[in-house]
Amino acid sequence: MKKVCKAAMEGIYLSAVMFLIACMVKGFYGGNETTFSGTAMAYSCIAAIVIGMGFGIPSLIYQTELPTALKVLIHMGIGCIVMLATSCIVGWIDISRGWLPCLLVAVVQIGIAFLLWALTCVRVRRDAKQMNEHLSAKQ
Repeated sequence: MKKVCKAAMEGIYLSAVMFLIACMVKGFYGGNETTFSGTAMAYSCIAAIVIGMGFGIPSLIYQTELPTALKVLIHMGIGCIVMLATSCIVGWIDISRGWLPCLLVAVVQIGIAFLLWALTCVRVRRDAKQMNEHLSAKQ
């Protein structure tokens, strides 16, 4: 249970940072227009938490002996499904605008998710390499 909570919190941290960045970009892009306020902002914050857990908890799959491609498929598949469903529920993806705008938003969201995944992989590999070098130097 401790591992699940830790993975969920790590996902929530990253999701919260991405949410803040998205709010800033939307704020600067939208000028003085108010996009979210009151309840809509509260739902958006809850959505960011849910999405963070949707990516964080499935990341525990990397601690198994499954093939790497299957691990990525499970982790990112669950995360992207949670993200897209949550985005539709809170209105980030406005289904009433038609399929093309929805598809474009979904592609951007999935692209950002895979970019963050790739950056995390690079960081983890770098850390593992440094630890291995440190251990080799001690022997």
